[in-house]
Amino acid sequence: MLQYDDVRSEVLIRLQNKAKSRSWDGEFLDIIDTALNLAMSQDRSADNADHLTRNVMRDARGTIIRAKLNARRSAAARPLPDAARRRVTTVGADGSVTTELVTHDTPEARFLISETLRELNVFAIALGPYGPGCLQDMLAQETVPVSARRRGVSIATVERARRAIRQQARILLQAAA
Repeated sequence: MLQYDDVRSEVLIRLQNKAKSRSWDGEFLDIIDTALNLAMSQDRSADNADHLTRNVMRDARGTIIRAKLNARRSAAARPLPDAARRRVTTVGADGSVTTELVTHDTPEARFLISETLRELNVFAIALGPYGPGCLQDMLAQETVPVSARRRGVSIATVERARRAIRQQARILLQAAA
């Protein structure tokens, strides 16, 4: 059972004040929430409020980082769902089994994709003679140095072009939503 002491209550107050000061930062709030849980543990020595606050914040950051790494590892171990092969099986009242292919590939989606790519290509042409090539290299998942070498421009130019293309893509996707 948790015993009440002044050091722990001081640490809890400090952590709650930190949460109030950065309430807009979701990642920081996760760290604070984990730190609050760690601060209430009886296994931690509570001799000094400054030390306990620092220790639980450090351990909370480590816990969050470790949780993200574990989530990435476990997600990488599972295969991604293939929407083209997703099937729904239903059993009718008469016992007959019906299997349907569920696909999200619609003519509307294809049109939106082609229109977005066309508008991005027009935007890339406006960037300069290297723009369309940078867009094609982005779509082919080429690295920035390879793209710069292929287009005959500097790495910084390719990075600026990619940043501008990504920003334009965000604008187009927000307008479509």
